Amino acid sequence: MFIELSPRELSWAEVDPARHQFDSEAAAGVVRSLRPARRVPRRPDVPAGDRRLHDWGREEAERWADAMTRALAEHYGSWVAGWRWAHDEGDFDGGPVGSWCCPEDSVTTPDETLDRVIAALREWREWLESLTAWFEEYPLDLAATDDQRILWDRTARTLILHVTDRTGCGSGWTGTAIKY
Repeated sequence: MFIELSPRELSWAEVDPARHQFDSEAAAGVVRSLRPARRVPRRPDVPAGDRRLHDWGREEAERWADAMTRALAEHYGSWVAGWRWAHDEGDFDGGPVGSWCCPEDSVTTPDETLDRVIAALREWREWLESLTAWFEEYPLDLAATDDQRILWDRTARTLILHVTDRTGCGSGWTGTAIKY
């Protein structure tokens, strides 16, 4: 897995929806028009738990997911890297996205896989927009931390509850809470 577009490495300025245009309705057409959409790998016809499926997921399917992330980033900007920030133990564990897990589990048929990418991209964007709404509801002044202690405490509690609700407190969820 490549790290340069890891959602954990992105700052708020890089993911802030106010800085990046996104048309949710047009997302399906965009995803399906990208080069990786024409080469979704074929899932091996082996039972779940078979080592060949795991190896395929770690090699071929993961390379495809990385290529899709790069193509999405070229179109939309680096903020899209979060489309793979899955709940629990996915590509980037502990995240707010439930539509995608990892290549081994999420790459199936071409149509189903691309539908998952589209849903995950929309879900990631909705998450960022929900954070924006929370930040607007609880504006904090870094210069007045001592004077706003109660507001800071309330804001931290609210945002942590928002993150735990969205991530389900799966593996690594604290990374999501700490990051944004």
